[in-house]
Amino acid sequence: MPGPVKKSYSDKNIPILLSLPIGLLSVLCLFLAMNLSPMYARFLEGQTEKFRAIFLNEAFGALLNTSTVLAWVGVVFFFLVFVVTLHSKKYFALSLLRKTWIVSYLGIAFCIFVVSRGTGLILEHTLFIDGAEQDNVTIFLLRLDLLWRPLLIGLFMAFCHIFSWRRRVITLYTGQEQDAPAVGDRFFENLRTHGDDPEFRKSLLGSSFVHLALVIAPFLLSRLTGCVTPYEVPKGDDPVLQLVQIVQPKKPPKKRHVLNPKSAISFYIPDLDDSEIMKEVEQLTQVQHVADPSAVHAAQTTSRKTGWPDGTEKAVFRFIRLEFAGSGWNDGMNPTEASDINFLNEFRKATGFKVAQQSESHPISALAKYPKGFAPPFVFMTGDGNMRISGSEMEVLRRYLMDGSMLFVDCSSPAFDRNFRAFIRALFPGEELKVISDDDPIYQTPFVFPHGAPPLWHHGGRRALGVRRGNRWMVFYHPGDLHDAWKTGHSGVKPEIARQSYQIGVNIVFHAFTHYMDATRKYRK
Repeated sequence: MPGPVKKSYSDKNIPILLSLPIGLLSVLCLFLAMNLSPMYARFLEGQTEKFRAIFLNEAFGALLNTSTVLAWVGVVFFFLVFVVTLHSKKYFALSLLRKTWIVSYLGIAFCIFVVSRGTGLILEHTLFIDGAEQDNVTIFLLRLDLLWRPLLIGLFMAFCHIFSWRRRVITLYTGQEQDAPAVGDRFFENLRTHGDDPEFRKSLLGSSFVHLALVIAPFLLSRLTGCVTPYEVPKGDDPVLQLVQIVQPKKPPKKRHVLNPKSAISFYIPDLDDSEIMKEVEQLTQVQHVADPSAVHAAQTTSRKTGWPDGTEKAVFRFIRLEFAGSGWNDGMNPTEASDINFLNEFRKATGFKVAQQSESHPISALAKYPKGFAPPFVFMTGDGNMRISGSEMEVLRRYLMDGSMLFVDCSSPAFDRNFRAFIRALFPGEELKVISDDDPIYQTPFVFPHGAPPLWHHGGRRALGVRRGNRWMVFYHPGDLHDAWKTGHSGVKPEIARQSYQIGVNIVFHAFTHYMDATRKYRK
């Protein structure tokens, strides 16, 4: 039998230690009550019509509304319990605390039910999240991601609940002193000594820990710094050599008028245009660079290969989208509209490069995890409303761009245009978005755009803008919903316009890759 209970806690501190977690529960409920519905609405914005329809038909929104109401009830209830029990040393206060902990268990159980219901719908109807198909493994990890905080809180509440059954605590609240250990004392003593069979207990705990580690390790590893796949650029002899061919326009010969075909007298008077020098000048000034997709595949039979000299063998082109707190960041990137997949396929056809099967999305903070020289040469950003980006995220993005990469931005609404311009002023103080001139190299290779980028819907104007650093564009901003033309069906635009929209995307990627490889070459030696 364990010995008498030792006095190790000051009487005045025990009520505070027991009631403080209840006050924190009130704060947590306040956060959920204020943010649950907005977070759900933002999540639905990035999903497909099918996804939204199923969640609407299954009344999941009503379940979340009930959760919000219960959260507000929890705010009031837990706060009142906290105030009543903070300094009280009467038995009713101890009894109220124990009942409150039981209520907290019920609240956590309801959280588990809501998460299980929502994720069950995703699995049952084979829905996609952010363009990715879900299976049993991804759903399990999603549930773990959503529930680890409530489960950790429940574990802490259970500790407080058991602690309230220690003899020292009971004596404080009842005034009745006894030497016999209470239930809580026996529980903690059993944990300390491993019970009547310490070897079995140690073996059981060790086995449980190993199994738990195997289950949780993938979840934890995905959140550790450095857990990103380094971005590799395709290796080759010349990135544009196989993409373009030189076309010399042929000028029809002028007619020579003669009096008699057999006569030695000619009435042809040469002018300045007929001089050999002027012919050469005209040919040089009219040379056109024409992207020829067939040239890519034809060239693959030769010894020269399209790509960048310090690239990586077997690398694939990856399209990475930027996640941020704001509406529309994932617009069009779903299995139905498939802007990202369509662009990947068109990029493969135009260049002959291998491409990823799916696009990817990263939070801004993930950009800091890439090793030097192997970060994405560009990331794609879009939106249709507000942008909420923290100071730490801005610092990560600023460093990413200054290190050689590009932010490729596409505007989906006038509201986003206003917010993005303000964001750029905060990201690069003193800098403004500048108009990219029609003769800029970004419009010349591999496709030629003599009048600049196609304007399309021009939510923020008709001209593409950017932020320049040296000879490269750190930010390329298209104000006209470029990726809408990438969507399946091209959002109603003519096929020629859709083709140009893909081609300007290829030019932007080429510009980003080329300058990134130049800027970071020293890290790959």
